[in-house]
Amino acid sequence: MPLSRFTFIVKAPGYAAHQHRAALTSDEFSTQVIGVSDLAAAIEAARQQAEQGTQLIELCGGFTPQEAAELRRHLPPTVPVGVVSYDAQQQAELERLFA
Repeated sequence: MPLSRFTFIVKAPGYAAHQHRAALTSDEFSTQVIGVSDLAAAIEAARQQAEQGTQLIELCGGFTPQEAAELRRHLPPTVPVGVVSYDAQQQAELERLFA
């Protein structure tokens, strides 16, 4: 089955999944963008999206590899979870932004 339902989860201070979300939809594809403030909220949002049929979840670069692994443990293995990543040259700039 081709990809048609995608979820992107953004983690940032002050975001709440019930309030900070957007949907981009067409007849062929649906994208959900959900804002959360912590890992527990991300896990809950990801679970709900998996139950609603999302096929792929990506996490913003604000999630650590350990958080991504923890989130994966709460989802069916049929829903891949990835994390946006940056090359070594961009790491210093990211550290400045997240400081």
